[in-house]
Amino acid sequence: MDYVVALGRRQRKRQAVHQRLLDIAQELYRERGIAATTVDDIAEAADVARQTFFNHFPYKEALAVELGSEGIQDVAQHAQALLEAGVPALDVLRHAAELVLESALRDGELAVVVARELLHPDRERAGRAAQQFPLREFFEAILGQARDEGAVRADLPLDIVASTIATTVRQIILHILCKDEQRLRCELHVSFDIVFNGIVDRSK
Repeated sequence: MDYVVALGRRQRKRQAVHQRLLDIAQELYRERGIAATTVDDIAEAADVARQTFFNHFPYKEALAVELGSEGIQDVAQHAQALLEAGVPALDVLRHAAELVLESALRDGELAVVVARELLHPDRERAGRAAQQFPLREFFEAILGQARDEGAVRADLPLDIVASTIATTVRQIILHILCKDEQRLRCELHVSFDIVFNGIVDRSK
């Protein structure tokens, strides 16, 4: 019994340290920006050893991705509510992508870091980011609903369609710091028009 209690205490302590690192990093990122904030800065502000940081996050960007993951969770909950309310899935898909972009525009540099990690050439890093920010799986789930509604062609592999949409959204997010917001919204709108023209079932 004592072992179980001690184990639970250690786990709670670890979770508390993990959350403290996230909270401190978020504050520093807002004050200085992500690029100007080092691991040492975060560890010092959180009053932990440098190695403690790496016990929780393998690199600084992994922490940023976890912070950014809250945005996709909020969008997913909103999309689920729309689907349950009977909104057509393709409408939900477009709206969800718009919400992802709006969230990225608010997050600024953080969103760019997340997008870079999702497209990272190191497969392990990209995979880690995708676990925290499952954009493709999110779009694929909505596309599955759209197919059930008879709105999407039956011959298309939904995972490939979802991957195409997710890649498009990520590429747009990569440019949020250097392009006009209206231009980015327009790029997303045009991209969705192109995708929808290809995937909509017009046989009915």
